[in-house]
Amino acid sequence: MGAFKHLVNRRLSRRDFVKGSAMAGGALAMGGLGAGLGAGSLKADKRFNDIEVAGLWDNNWQNAPMWLSPLLQKEAGVSLKSRELYDAGETTAKIVPQLLSNNPRFDWFCMPSLYFGLFAEVGLLEPLDQYLNNFGGSKEYFDWIMPGYGEFYSQWGGQTYGLMVDGDIHNLHYRPSYFADASNQNEFSKRFQRELTVPTTWEEYRDTARFFTEKYKSQDIYGTSVVLNPPNFSWGFWMDVAGSYGVTYFDRNMNPQINQGRAAESLEMFKEIVETGPPGKDSMSIGETIARWESGADIMSVWWIDLAEFTVRSQGLERAADQATALVPGTKQADGSMKHTPVALYSRTLGVPANASEEVKEAAAYYIYRMSHPDYSMNIVADPFCGSDPYGKTHFTDEAAMMYTQPNPQRGTDELWPVNDGIFKTFDQARRHLDGCQANVENAFPQIYWEGAGEYGDALGRAISKCISAGLGAQDALDEAAEEWVKITQKLGYDSQKSQHDKFLEATKRAGLNFEV
Repeated sequence: MGAFKHLVNRRLSRRDFVKGSAMAGGALAMGGLGAGLGAGSLKADKRFNDIEVAGLWDNNWQNAPMWLSPLLQKEAGVSLKSRELYDAGETTAKIVPQLLSNNPRFDWFCMPSLYFGLFAEVGLLEPLDQYLNNFGGSKEYFDWIMPGYGEFYSQWGGQTYGLMVDGDIHNLHYRPSYFADASNQNEFSKRFQRELTVPTTWEEYRDTARFFTEKYKSQDIYGTSVVLNPPNFSWGFWMDVAGSYGVTYFDRNMNPQINQGRAAESLEMFKEIVETGPPGKDSMSIGETIARWESGADIMSVWWIDLAEFTVRSQGLERAADQATALVPGTKQADGSMKHTPVALYSRTLGVPANASEEVKEAAAYYIYRMSHPDYSMNIVADPFCGSDPYGKTHFTDEAAMMYTQPNPQRGTDELWPVNDGIFKTFDQARRHLDGCQANVENAFPQIYWEGAGEYGDALGRAISKCISAGLGAQDALDEAAEEWVKITQKLGYDSQKSQHDKFLEATKRAGLNFEV
């Protein structure tokens, strides 16, 4: 393993982790099932003995786990002792030191998906299968969770180390009113000799964005804007395009593939899409793209699922009414089929530290299991203030769509968790949104999530910026990034990186993807 693993090994060698023998028995007389997933019932006729657990999660998630505490205390004798929040930019500073300590401040935590493989690989996460089998069962859980999230951000090397709580993935968001406008339809069809419809290819997306920008920029309204800042995020938006052109990360021997095949062609297309954007388009930040969408300044946006939630939070239900979700555009293949690769970027996974107290591990595992379980997670993903997006099969049902139109019934318990509106005014709006989300989840393209993920992403993002804003040619920019990737791999250790990448490839096979070249 690379330098990180050597550090971990030195720190972890002092402890003797007990695996499998410290299982607390217990039983919960719970009714109700979620898509065949048992309602958290323990096998033995015994509750937890009023165990309190501490949690750590990022501040985008706000107070979502708080209202679970009294419910799980009543249900199973486990409650939340304390909580600690961290900013997304503080992940390594706040989480890693605790995972390496002898006495971590938290018993369970929420992590961005790009760290999941690394934390599991170096032994910082408690294996969860033993606990799941005392609850509803591992098989039942993974039959319920959407396959991409189960394969990539919950399991590592055939074992379960995490439970999903946020299925972040890129979606195509658009404003139906502009597509339905008769004058727009007439002008577009005359210019392009086809109907104005929601784009299904990147060429269509570029042309449609350019059309809207040229017509509406005098009103400060543009066809689209694209996240380019920070670089660690921008590469994922390019990969939405590049993946559909057949670009992958590495071959079986860890040779970078980001500069091979049609990679340069895909970057040129990405650049053309960026150029349809507003002033400042070359360095658009995450916050700027959110603000533009909320204000109605962009007509289309390839962004994470929760743009709808953000709009409701800042603008109310009326503004949210003029937005819909569709499958991210793709590329026509040689056989005539379409390939869509929306990137599942920066999802969130729940885990239990391997160095947590043995007395609380099962209770902590139970807490996160119930948070992820359909019994409660449906309320969480349908709440505009939770910052959590769908990841389980029942999250896309008509029942779930109805919940998107209603206040969260678990709210109103205290001043930190006030009563909320729904996300959409009508069932049809919610149903259309979830249909689009599901289409993207079913075509999910995983991000890099093993050791070095941040470094690889930064290097690629910087190269993309040089192409878009500094005039460096697409092929030269990607060649430069590939050279950096070789150096990162060598620094972290070739054998270690190849071993981790092999686990990733095995996961892609199970998910039905072909990443080998």
